[in-house]
Amino acid sequence: MKKIIAATFLVLVLTLYNYPVYDDKKITFAIIFLCCVVLIFSIAKLYSPEEKGYDSFEKEMDSLHTFDGIFEYTKDGFYFKQNNRTEFVKWDEIISVYSFSIPSPFANRQSGLEIITGEKTYEFDDKVTLGIVKLEDQLSTHLPTWELDSPTVKMNNFGLKKTKLYKKNLL
Repeated sequence: MKKIIAATFLVLVLTLYNYPVYDDKKITFAIIFLCCVVLIFSIAKLYSPEEKGYDSFEKEMDSLHTFDGIFEYTKDGFYFKQNNRTEFVKWDEIISVYSFSIPSPFANRQSGLEIITGEKTYEFDDKVTLGIVKLEDQLSTHLPTWELDSPTVKMNNFGLKKTKLYKKNLL
């Protein structure tokens, strides 16, 4: 791209330097116009952000689905490390899993997962928690009745919205 810009700029400078040499002014104007158009589009392409194609998007999603992040998975549950502490959550101890979304002063909305066990509640933010995509995959694999069509419920006046993804039958 930079070579095209340099070549076009060179042609433009030579055309302007030899301006009176050409017999027909229409040819000179056409060369100058074409050089300006090529320069404008080349510079715009050079400085514009690259559009992601399907292949790059698919590669990025594959890497997200295989990236462990702060989590380590076992047959019985998963470990996660936060604030220099490592905790273990067993698949059998999970009572419910919710997807939440709350308004944020820094972004439009802050969303993530809330995992409730008999002893503790864990919240993992989508933007901050490394490996949350694989955690969602592992939860849907290890928890038997994963609900994907639950309605979203507004919980309070501050705009907290929750969607139930899993609830253990305590019968």
